[in-house]
Formats: sequence, structure tokens, C-alpha cells
Amino acid sequence: GWQPDVNPRVPSSSPGLIHSLSAYLPRVMKTVHSLVKKTIFLSCSHFVVRSLGFLLRIWLSRELGAQAMGICELAQSAQMLLITPVVSGLPMAVTRMSAKESEGRRVRTLRCAAALSLAVSLALALFAFLGREALCAWLGDIRTMPSLLLYLPCIPILGMSCVLNGYAYGVGKPIAPAVGELLEQVVRALLCVRLVYGLRGMPLTLVAAIPAAAALAGETAGFLLILTVSLRALLGRGEGERKPIFKELLALALPLTGMRLVSALMQTVNASLIPARLRLFGFSAEQAMASLGIFHGMLKPVLMLPSFIVCSLSMAASPELTRMQAEGKPLACLSRRMLAATLLVGCGAMAGVFVFAPLIAHVFYKQAALLPLLRAACPLVPVMAMNHVCGGMMNALGLQKTSLKISLASSLTAVTAVYCLIPKIALWGAVVSLAAAQGLTLFFSLRALRRSGCIAR
Repeated sequence: GWQPDVNPRVPSSSPGLIHSLSAYLPRVMKTVHSLVKKTIFLSCSHFVVRSLGFLLRIWLSRELGAQAMGICELAQSAQMLLITPVVSGLPMAVTRMSAKESEGRRVRTLRCAAALSLAVSLALALFAFLGREALCAWLGDIRTMPSLLLYLPCIPILGMSCVLNGYAYGVGKPIAPAVGELLEQVVRALLCVRLVYGLRGMPLTLVAAIPAAAALAGETAGFLLILTVSLRALLGRGEGERKPIFKELLALALPLTGMRLVSALMQTVNASLIPARLRLFGFSAEQAMASLGIFHGMLKPVLMLPSFIVCSLSMAASPELTRMQAEGKPLACLSRRMLAATLLVGCGAMAGVFVFAPLIAHVFYKQAALLPLLRAACPLVPVMAMNHVCGGMMNALGLQKTSLKISLASSLTAVTAVYCLIPKIALWGAVVSLAAAQGLTLFFSLRALRRSGCIAR
């Protein structure tokens, strides 16, 4: 075997170098093994949670009908706009700061973030309640009112839950958030089934509010669980001044919040614009709302399913990317593996969607009009999965301002395409709009990661 003490080519410093490597390599392997374990755990957890959500959405689409799902999706788009300021940038900022700070400063960060989230979310809920009629008029359908009112209490609940979950991910303890998501989904599913069978024959407006009522119950259950687990951290001894922490939180959160606000606003505009433009094509109001339900409630969830699966990879690896960046370590190896795994999952799912499109359209959803849309849009499956992981990587590396610019450009492209194309080619215009926005996002995201050195040139 090779003997360092007799090899004349080995310099005198070799034993020290070998000793350093022998001490460093176990730490590296431990980090890799920990990341793999977390990724496997989160993958299994997210697969179960998203599968339950996916099956629930299929079942609701069959039981409620496309028109009720259209009303529900319209109300949900407004809810997404309202909760974006508290569930996007702030939890990410907590995760990033918790991943690199000391224990006492983590506690102070968590408290500051919780106070900020609660203040903003309560103000948003009050604002939305006072302007509920104007909001429904902007959406273009007064039948969204019951759903909107049920979604309002979700704003502070979701805001606090996301902050606590962000802290848990940042300190490397993903079990509680994962169990909370599972509990939320189970409660949501059970209540949905109970309400659907209990409210048969009720007006369409109330039937369309069933998913909102179930969401409120599920999110409350998940919040109570994560709050119970996080009480020790909330009541712990904090270190550091509040003012600098608030400034750092806002500096990290505001660009991503702006990006998500732009995205949510454009999604809401799209959701309200699609029925209006379909009526110009010649659809009746009922047909237009049903088409919205097919596009947002059936097609997009199928295309986004792999994104939910690779979400676990992004959530497990993002804090590690933040730590590696802070320590000056190379990022390209981990980044390439993340993107390669995402592409593999996305391409496999694309093939699955294409092959099983008749089963999904005719058996699961019972909507023949969905089949050609699925077949045509299935190439978007890997693109959307890659966008999800690229977004997580950019947030972990502090590229929120770049993400905001990309989101603005792609959202404007999507709205323009919907406005111009739907009156000419009906719902196919929405599919083209989605493809244009996703393709643009992926191109500029990969370019930004390459320029940052995250991906080797």
C-alpha cells in the first residue's frame, strides 16, 4: 500500500494535510447523508400530502361540477393574492436567517417574524372584509362572496404557520411541518366529504364554498400542531437587537414578496380575464365558468403534480445551499444534482401524463374536453418542475430581485397572451399563455443561476 512517510514526492506538510482531510471528509459525508435522509423523508411526506390533495381535487371536480369549481378557483385566486404578503417572502427570510444564525438570534428572529406576520395578516384580513363587495365585483362574480369570507380567517392562520414552518426548516427539523401538512390535508379531506354529502341540493354559491370551509378547518389544525411544537422556541431566550433583525427580515422578504404579489395579482387577473374573453369567443357565462374550472381546477393541478414532488428536494437542499454560500464553498455540484433529479422526475411524469391522459380525463374527471388539453400541455410538466426548484435555489442564494424581474416579465407575457388569444382560439389561448410564461421563466432563471456561479459555465 501507499506509505506517506517513505514516498519522497510527498511534502513534509502531507501528514497535516491528510489529517485535515480525514477530519473534514466525515463532516462532508455526514452533511450529505443528512440531506439525503431529509430529502427522502420530505419526499415521502409531500408525496402522501399532495396525492391526497390531488385525489381530493379530482373527487371535488366530479361531485361539484366544472361550474362550481370555476367559482371556487376564482375565489381562491383572490385568496392567494391576499395571503401572498405573509406566506412568501417572510417564511423564506426566516429559513435563510435561521440556517446561519446562533440559537439565541434564531429565537429573536422567529419572534420578530411572528409579530410582523401577525400585524400584516390582520390588516389584510380587515381590509379584505371591508372591501369584500368591491373585490367580488373585480372578480366578476358575486357568487364568490361566501368562499371569500371563509378564506379571510385563513390569512393570519397561514401567515403564522408559514413563519413557524420556515423556522423549523431553517434549523433542520422538517418533521413537524411535514406532519402538520399531513394533518391539514386529512382534516380538509374529511370535512370536504362530510359537507359535500350534507349539502346536496343547496344553491351553487354555497356548494362552491365547501373547499374554502374545509381549507379553514385544515389550516387551523395544522397551525395548532406547529404552534404546540414551536412554543419552546417562541418562549426561549433571544439575543440581538430587534431593529437590525427587522431590517434584515424586510430586506430578504420584500423582493420575494413583491415577486409573489406580482405573480398572484397576474393569476387573479388571468382567472377573471379567462371567462370574460371566452364570452367574446361565443361561450355562454356558464360555459365560460366551466372552462375556467377545467383549466385551473383540472389541467393545471395535473401539470403541477411533479412540482409538488420535487418541492421536498428544494426545501431540504435550500438551507444547505445557503450555508455553503455563507462558508464560501462551491455550489455547482449540489445544484447540478438537484436540477438533474428534477429533470428526471419531470420527464417521467410527462410520459405518465401523456400515456394516462384518457384515464385522467374520462375516468377521473369525466371531462372529455380535458383530454386534448392534457396531451398538448404535457411537455410543460418538466418545465414547471424545473421552475419550482430553480425558484427555491434563487431564493436560497439571495437572488430575490432577479426573481422579481423574471416573474414580472413572465406574468405580463401570460396576461397579454390570454387577452389576445382566447377570443380567437378559445381555451387553447390559456394553454399557450401558460407555456409562454413557464418557458420564459425557466430560460431566465437558468441564466441567472449560471451567472451567479451556482451552475458551472
